[in-house]
Amino acid sequence: MTRRRILEAARRLLAELSYSTVTMDDIAKEAGVAYQTVYSVFGTKLRLAEAMIEAGWPHIDEAMKLVEQARESPDANVWLRTAARITRQINEPCGDLARFMRESGDPVLLARYRAVEDGRFGQLREVVDMLERSGRLRSTITSSEALAVLWAMTGADWYCQLVFQRKWSPARYEEWLGEALINLLLEPA
Repeated sequence: MTRRRILEAARRLLAELSYSTVTMDDIAKEAGVAYQTVYSVFGTKLRLAEAMIEAGWPHIDEAMKLVEQARESPDANVWLRTAARITRQINEPCGDLARFMRESGDPVLLARYRAVEDGRFGQLREVVDMLERSGRLRSTITSSEALAVLWAMTGADWYCQLVFQRKWSPARYEEWLGEALINLLLEPA
């Protein structure tokens, strides 16, 4: 229970502020525990940040099950709307963590962020391959450009900007993203 309180406090502070400005003492105060407790449970701020990140991603496997369902459809629109739904389902509970990792300035956390993004890029290649095979990929865009657009638009940055900063609902974001991807990447049906 103490560990969970510390992780929740760290997430609130680190996602809102910055890795370099938040101290272990700040986290301890936010969690309502002694400074020494935070150190005894996590050891260092980096280990605390890593534990916070690990705890924030348990929903990924569930979201990725949608990929299997989308593969069964012959409709390219369904594939891109599914990409939008997955983006929402992943970022709704943890878009702040992706932003935190990228903005942390810590080499370990930045490397982890880059690895996640490289993996996501590789997974999205399958969607672009499906679009090419379907004959629906817009003729004015190459497959590598389509992959870059799909990767950029389904990342945490756009989600954080539109939902956290511009106060869009997650449902509105998903709807907009699906339509935007369809309009940018597909030839009209």
